[in-house]
Amino acid sequence: MHTFAPKSIASHWRLIAGLLPWLLTGCASAGYQMPDLSLDSLLGSDQAAARGQPVADIGVTRCDQLTTHEDDWDRVNGVPPVDGEDIDIAAAIPACEKALAEHPGHRRLQAELARAYAEAFRYDEAFRLSGQAAEAGSLYALIQQGHAYRYGRGTPKDIDKAVNAYQSAAKAGHIGAMNYLGSTLYQRDGWGDRSKAESWYRKSANTGNATGMANFAQLLLIDGKQEEAFPWFERAARQGNAFALQQIGTYYAVGGEPAIKAPYTALSYFEKAVEKGRPSASVKAAKLFIQEAGDTSSRLSESERQAKVLYWIEYGMPKLSTRQ
Repeated sequence: MHTFAPKSIASHWRLIAGLLPWLLTGCASAGYQMPDLSLDSLLGSDQAAARGQPVADIGVTRCDQLTTHEDDWDRVNGVPPVDGEDIDIAAAIPACEKALAEHPGHRRLQAELARAYAEAFRYDEAFRLSGQAAEAGSLYALIQQGHAYRYGRGTPKDIDKAVNAYQSAAKAGHIGAMNYLGSTLYQRDGWGDRSKAESWYRKSANTGNATGMANFAQLLLIDGKQEEAFPWFERAARQGNAFALQQIGTYYAVGGEPAIKAPYTALSYFEKAVEKGRPSASVKAAKLFIQEAGDTSSRLSESERQAKVLYWIEYGMPKLSTRQ
């Protein structure tokens, strides 16, 4: 029986750099023939040789500051990543167009401008540019291509091609690509590709990646393996993964193996999940606060308790947005 006490949560996880020698084995699964996933089949031998090679050093541009993504291994050290919803499209697009005009064919700038175009729903231009960056060896651009094929943005939807792109980046050791690949495989044919999805999630989890650990734990949980899932959620939660924090909170809210019921502990995890950007955790917190008022709010006055509940409910309500 675990009696895990709340601990301070570390800062947001960052993608692990470096190449990992993952080798794929087997193409066939229950009645499905996997596509040719060799890198040469996607990029061709000339372009494949460029994959993972250092990008030309041009220093930091305004484009980098406005659009860089944490998945981009070409990202300049010291430049913080920008969330999609925080990209200033009106400033980012001209800045990136200017930078790319000054440094034609620079794959990092191509991928960043592609991201800005995608945020502005200019998917055709985004797909074209990310394709050029992928040909130049950008792993992040391969992920962008995977997203485009997966959701049909700038190109017809093609899940096999999405798998191809993600897996090419994953084979190079890109942890983010492993997670995208796992979710795509899992969702593609339902349970048909579940074993492959689990394999990629496990690989990501074994590197210590918080998202990979949370995804792998969730698959274990779906299988009814609560005790096996718990330590993976714990490890991801220690890195500040919002979903894992919410799931650990649920363990303590419900009680039983492997965690004893502890409403106040559960509430603390829900609060941390909210702080990390998981709105649904606020609704869980509000429900728990109401159901277990005697245990979780005895130190608060009635007005303070009501204010807390209203705040969590409001925070958890869907927000309207014109952005994706």
